Amino acid sequence: MTDAWIKPQITRRNVVLYLLAALGFVLVVIRFAGGIGRVSNLNDGYPWGFWIGLDILAGIALAAGGFIVAGMVHLFGARKYHVLARPAILTAFLGYLLFIIGLAIDLGRPWMIWQALFHWNHSSPMFEVSWCVTMYTTVLLMEFLPVVFERFGWKHLHDMWHNLVPWVIIGMLTLFTLAMSGSVGWTVVVFAILLAWEVSMRTGLMQRDAQMPTLLVMAGIIFSTLHQSSLGSLLLIIPHKLHPLWFTQAIPIFFLLSAVMIGVGMVIFENIISARVHDRKPDTHLLAGFARALPYLLGLYLLLKVGDIFRTGAAEYLFMFNSVAIGMWLELVVGVLIPLVLFMTPETRESERWLLWGSIFVVAGGIINRLNTVITGVVVANWAPYHPSWMEVAISLGVLSGGILVLDFIVRNFSVFEDRHALAR
Repeated sequence: MTDAWIKPQITRRNVVLYLLAALGFVLVVIRFAGGIGRVSNLNDGYPWGFWIGLDILAGIALAAGGFIVAGMVHLFGARKYHVLARPAILTAFLGYLLFIIGLAIDLGRPWMIWQALFHWNHSSPMFEVSWCVTMYTTVLLMEFLPVVFERFGWKHLHDMWHNLVPWVIIGMLTLFTLAMSGSVGWTVVVFAILLAWEVSMRTGLMQRDAQMPTLLVMAGIIFSTLHQSSLGSLLLIIPHKLHPLWFTQAIPIFFLLSAVMIGVGMVIFENIISARVHDRKPDTHLLAGFARALPYLLGLYLLLKVGDIFRTGAAEYLFMFNSVAIGMWLELVVGVLIPLVLFMTPETRESERWLLWGSIFVVAGGIINRLNTVITGVVVANWAPYHPSWMEVAISLGVLSGGILVLDFIVRNFSVFEDRHALAR
């Protein structure tokens, strides 16, 4: 890659993205100048709406591919998939940044969000979520830094990164343990285990990964899996609002399992779409192998979900002709049944076309699920049903468009999809 920056080509697609991003920016200015009521239909009865469902709950799930691919490649030895790691990490990193922007737009006083890290409220699921999101976003930044070092030829900084990152992670995990447990004893135990692990790596008793510090990858998996499930735990505080088809004590498990499904689907979708946009061949042979896990994940999710609906006595609601039943059938058929059939067949898994369509169904089903849990499935007595305003939708589209433009710029100027790790050699 040359030192010159590659500017995005002006195309009809880019013009649309720029216009959507500009419109979103203008509406965000209006939102903060005039209050959230100027642009949204949110109220005291429905404080969670389109932004929470799409930008936050769905956005976090769509970014789950980062810890999945990084764990497969750097912890479980699936080296043949390493070309998928960089784009997955980048997509996850940008996804979390967009999540943070969306959350800042939704919060009444976003400039106070830092207080969650200093005021330890152990009775709130949001306390754990705020810590995990902060920590995991930092982890994703550290995982992507080698791409930046390679772009500018900063081998010395790369070597420093490889040596210092494990100590940073030990500090983060130790502090996280203290914040979550409030126990000095457990904090000391975790610190001792992590220290022993790193010393074993550096003395040769355990094998070190030449490209990515093991503790960094492990921290990413820990933080991501914890808050993927905790986002589901947030819904446990509204049993009086959430419909029985979605309210269950097992919702944290469903959120985690569905995030893994959606993350795998997003990796496939992103690889194929990026290949078409940037005139390269998609890694179909790798994606086919990657997609082999989806029938098992989708089948397990379907079995647990349907079983839980019958266990909680909510099955009768499936056969009522209303928006709630339609919403549940949509997420089950679109997001589970159709891709389950597609990915069970080897011929379709090896087809670029059907891989793309299967991933679209998985991703769409995940988005429908998250929107169902905060919009379709939420009913509040004595309040008119919530419907997102066009400005809420436009702001989300603007944030997403800005993210896509940044992704396009990075892909054009950094070795995201190139199969080389020059500084690690």
